Amino acid sequence: MFLSPMLLHKSDHPFDDDSYITELKLDGFRTIWTKFNDKVRVYTRHNNEITSKFPELVNLPIPNGTVLDGEIIVTDNQGRPDFEATMERFLSNKSKENGFKDISTRETA
Repeated sequence: MFLSPMLLHKSDHPFDDDSYITELKLDGFRTIWTKFNDKVRVYTRHNNEITSKFPELVNLPIPNGTVLDGEIIVTDNQGRPDFEATMERFLSNKSKENGFKDISTRETA
């Protein structure tokens, strides 16, 4: 199941609203992850399924009915996003090392 991602749009004024949480943009490539009927699927923002490119993601411990919208990035040895390495990983069909590192943060109200 594919759901279109929210995309950037131009604004004439900076966004400032305490009821929202924002984070820095990481330079990677946009993906939509879904899990329905115990099956994880990964899509590009243009609805191209790329699950087979990331076999390490199919066993993510997320509940059925979940839709995740975010960037996949590759980092360098210092933990900084490396766009060139990200594109190399995207174009490769091989998973790297032991999968991925979760760098997300969770905020609770």
